[in-house]
Amino acid sequence: MTNKLIYAAAAVLLAAAMPASTVIAGPSMSSAWLAITIDQDACVKKGSATMKGQNFRTRFEVLGNSSIYGELGEYTALIRCASEKGIAYFVVSGPKGDTCSKHMNAMRDDF
Repeated sequence: MTNKLIYAAAAVLLAAAMPASTVIAGPSMSSAWLAITIDQDACVKKGSATMKGQNFRTRFEVLGNSSIYGELGEYTALIRCASEKGIAYFVVSGPKGDTCSKHMNAMRDDF
């Protein structure tokens, strides 16, 4: 019982010693959509080529013939095809907002 109390107290002190920005900060995210006129299969094919072309190849996968997912270092990207609604949606998240925007814009422009 005493060891549990010591560990709990140490955890509280450690958390209190961390700067507030470390505790509150989360990943940045950038997103955009693009009007499309291609069918779902063509969108997924084009999204896959775009994702790989921008080097988001780690953990690359296509989910349910609508979502294309990949990672590049600390950044994660998603291209979502919704041809029945006439849009492709692009999202990139990671530690730096300006880098997220750069990657997302490159994907959208390459699509």
